[in-house]
Order: sequence, then structure tokens, then C-alpha cells
Amino acid sequence: MTEVRRALVTGASGFIGAHCVRFLAGRNWRVRALDIHPAPNDFKSLDVEFAQADLRDSSTLTALLQGVDVVFHLASVHLDVGASYAEFEAVNVAAVSALVAACAAAKVRRLLHVSSVGVYGHVEHPPADESAPLHPENDYERTKRAGEDAAREAARRHGVDLVVVRPSWVYGIGCPRTEKLIGALRRGRFFYIGAARNLRHPVFISDFLEGMWLAANVAEPLAGATFNIAGPRWMTVQEMVTTFATAINARPPTLRMPRSVGYAAGWLAELVGAVLKINPPISRRTLAFFENDNAFDISAARTRLKYEPRVDLLEGVRCVLQASAGH
Repeated sequence: MTEVRRALVTGASGFIGAHCVRFLAGRNWRVRALDIHPAPNDFKSLDVEFAQADLRDSSTLTALLQGVDVVFHLASVHLDVGASYAEFEAVNVAAVSALVAACAAAKVRRLLHVSSVGVYGHVEHPPADESAPLHPENDYERTKRAGEDAAREAARRHGVDLVVVRPSWVYGIGCPRTEKLIGALRRGRFFYIGAARNLRHPVFISDFLEGMWLAANVAEPLAGATFNIAGPRWMTVQEMVTTFATAINARPPTLRMPRSVGYAAGWLAELVGAVLKINPPISRRTLAFFENDNAFDISAARTRLKYEPRVDLLEGVRCVLQASAGH
């Protein structure tokens, strides 16, 4: 009989977290899930033990960790452009240290800490492997880097088998960024900021989940190991957007906005968003999408985890469209 494994997924109501819960449940793991937001409706049919609570609620966290083999830590302050640095730091750094200590007390076998390739900032010499210089550029990226450091230090102190995973540009079914890009292309409202010749490295959600699954199941200790998890290949922003347009039978965009205008528009949108307490459709962080080179060497994951991404971008976008048509 196959051994039933038990996992805790934090950030379980988010795009990647919800997919992770479904992925694990589909492999007969017993899944506990934590998020400050309500659970997706389908979790009930998956027999998932869900707790709507703050990651920093120590009593809830302690209870959920009892008997858990592997923790998939995905919770973070991420898309909220208006969040203060203190809010980013509280969840992305301080709460990580507390989670590691709680995992040690519960004798969790392995903790997968999901960070971000954003910690690299602009990759000066692509592709970047895990030893490349880190140049985070905004509060999210800076606190994700600090969160990695906090996790490693706490893991060494408490003897926790910690694995740091850095996903590249994850896209897929239910991804707000994917839906936003497809919607803008369909309405003919997408525009480039600058030349759009910088590099992006998309990874389809199923490939990323496979990478995490492999990291969770490696038999030997991985303590302190870091892995880039990315897709089959990198490409320019223009090629990536053109591929999306091809998949939805839309005309590839040609409109380009100068960088100075894009920066001003992002700054103004952030101000309006702060007043209205909404996330703006464009922000100064948007510029990084059109400026930073993000291309990554995944040799470490290939060698140590036997990870091999299989879904190219066109196939992945078509999977998203088929799923959307089915709803």
C-alpha cells in the first residue's frame, strides 16, 4: 500500500497555492491548507482541511503542523502595490522565521520555501544560476531576499531541512497576470513600454508544480539548497506577447510607449490607486517586465531533482484557453 503523506500549503487560496493543493490531493496526499482569504469552492470536494487565518496566528499554525511531513510555503505579500514596507517585512521575513521554528517543533521532514527570481532583479549576464548576484529592486523583492536569509538562518539554528525554490514567471489557469495579458490583447489595449527586447522566462503551472513535487520527494537531505524552477526556454518580451496573441488569434500589438511616459503613467496610477484603495492597472513595477532581463539556468534542478520542464508557451496558453472555454 502506498504511504499517505501529509502536507501543509500556506497561501493556499492564491493562484499557485490553490493549484498546489489540487496537485497534492490528486496524488493522494492528505492536505492541510492555510490562507488569510477564503478557500476556493472546489476544496470541499477535495477533502482539504482548510483554515482561514493569518500565517502569523501561532496557535493555528502549530495545530496545522502536527503530523505534517512537508510544508509548501507560498504565502506572501506580493501583488498589493500599496502595501507598506512594514507589511511586506512582517509576512515575507518575520513570519518566515517563525514558521521555520514551528516546523522544527512539529518535526516536519522538509520545508519548501517558495521565494522568487525577483531576488535577482535585472540579470546582467543571463542566464543566471543560483549563485548569481542578487539585486532586488522593490519592497517585494527586497523582502523575499531577506526572507530567504531569515529562513536559512532559522533552519540552521533549528535543524530544519529547508529548500528554497525560486520560480520564474509562472503562468496558467486562474493566474491574474495571464488573464490580464489575454484580456488586454483581445481588446487591442496592450502596449509595449520601450523596445521589449529584454528576456522573460515563463514556466507553466504544471511544470512548476512538478518541480516542487520533485524537491519535496528527494530522499536525501537538501538542507539549504536553492533551485531555480523555470520553463523550457527564455525569450524576449515581444516574442512572449506575440505567442500569447497567436494562441488567441489576435493581432500582435505594435503600439510602444516611451519609458519616460510609462514611468509617469505608473507613478500616477499608483497615486490614484492609493486614494481609491485599489491595485492600479499599471505601476512603476510594471516597468521591470519591459526592462529587466530574466533568464535562468536550471541545471541544478535538472541534476539534483531530475526536473525537466515540458510545456512550451504556446501549448500552455492554449491549455488556459481550453480551460476557460470549459467554464
